[in-house]
Amino acid sequence: MFKTKTVLLQMQSFISGYEFKKYVSEHNGDKGVRIFNTRTLLNVMLYVHIATKQSLRDIIDSLKSKKNLWYHLGLKSISRNNLSYALMNRSHKIFEKMFFNLLGKLQKERTPMSDKRFRFKMPVKIIDSTTIGLCLSLFDWAKFRKTKGGIKLHVMYDGKEQIPDFMIFSEAKKHDVHFANKILINPNSIYVMDKGYFCYKFFQKINKNRAFFVIRTKKNTQYKIMKRNKKSHKSIKADWTVKVDSVKTVEYPQELRVVKYYDKEKKKTYEYLTNNFQLSAKSIADIYKARWDIELFFKWIKQNLKIKTFIGTSENAVKIQIWTAMITFLLIEYIRFKSRTNYSMLKTFRVLKDNIMHNYDLFELLTAKLTPDNNQTHTNVNQLLLNF
Repeated sequence: MFKTKTVLLQMQSFISGYEFKKYVSEHNGDKGVRIFNTRTLLNVMLYVHIATKQSLRDIIDSLKSKKNLWYHLGLKSISRNNLSYALMNRSHKIFEKMFFNLLGKLQKERTPMSDKRFRFKMPVKIIDSTTIGLCLSLFDWAKFRKTKGGIKLHVMYDGKEQIPDFMIFSEAKKHDVHFANKILINPNSIYVMDKGYFCYKFFQKINKNRAFFVIRTKKNTQYKIMKRNKKSHKSIKADWTVKVDSVKTVEYPQELRVVKYYDKEKKKTYEYLTNNFQLSAKSIADIYKARWDIELFFKWIKQNLKIKTFIGTSENAVKIQIWTAMITFLLIEYIRFKSRTNYSMLKTFRVLKDNIMHNYDLFELLTAKLTPDNNQTHTNVNQLLLNF
C-alpha cells in the first residue's frame, strides 16, 4: 500500500487521539462498530469541510478515486449507507467535547494576542447568534416557521483572540436572551451584545460577577439622567450617568452610563448602555464597533465551511456537521499559530484545500518554503497525463 504523510494526516495529528478515544468511550460511539469507527468519521468530515464537498455522492466518488490514500483517513471501505448511518448514530456530544478540548489547547499554548484597537488589557467577549436555515420537509424536527425550518447557533466570540470562546445550539424560534443565562461570566471582562440580549437581569448577573457590558439601548429604554459628564471626543454627543426609570429599576437599581456617539461615515447617532465608568466614552463606542467581528466570523464559516447544506437530515447529523466545521476552524487557527505563518485565515484555508491530499510539509507549505523539487513528483504526473 502506498503510504505518504499527507497534509490531511499532519492536520489530524493535532487532535489528541487519547482524549478523542475517551469521549468516544463515554458515549459508546464505537459499540458494535467494526469498519467505520468514530475517528474515521471525524477524519472524513475534516476532508469534507476542507475539500468543500457538496453532497454524499460527491464525497463517496471523491474518496473512491483516492483509494491509495485511505490509510490516512483510517478507511477500509466507504459507502453512502455507512456514512449516513454513522452521522445518524454517533453522538454529536463526542465532537462537541473535542471542539472544547482543542479550544482549550489553543488558548493554553498561544500567548494572548494584542489588539491595536484597544489600549486596555481586558478580554472583549462578543455575544451573538446566527440562524441556519433548513428545509422543513426534510428536517421536520427543526420547526421555525410554517414553511421554514432552522437551527440557531449561539456563539460567544473572543474579540482579541478572534476565535469562538463558547458555542451552543437552540431552536431557531427561541429568543436570544435564553442563551445569556447559560454563559459563565468571567470577572474583569467586557461583554458586547446587540439589542436582542437586552435584559436587566442579565446585566445584573454581569455586574455581580465584577465584569462589564456594552449594548445599544432600545427605543423604549427609560432612564433618569443623574449626571452629565464631560465630553472627551468630538464624536461623543453625550456621556451621562443614569439610573433605570421604570418597573425594571428593581432588576437593576445601580447607576449606569449612557454614551451617545455620532458616526460620520453612516451619519447616524448611536446610543450605548454600559456599567463601565473607567474607560473613555470613545473606547465604549469602539468596543461596540468590535461587535462586527462576530458577523464576519459567521460570514466566513458559512462561505468556506460546509454548514449551509447538510449531508444528513437527522438532528444528530446536522450537529455533527456543525461541530466538525468548528473543529476544522480551530485546527486552521492552531496551524497558523504553530507555523507562525503570515497568511490570513482565508489564504491558509485555500492553501490547505488545494494541497489536502498532497505529500507536502505543512509548515513549509504555509511559510512559502517549498522549492520546485518538492513539487516535482506532481508536476511529472500532470505532464504524463497531458501527454497521454
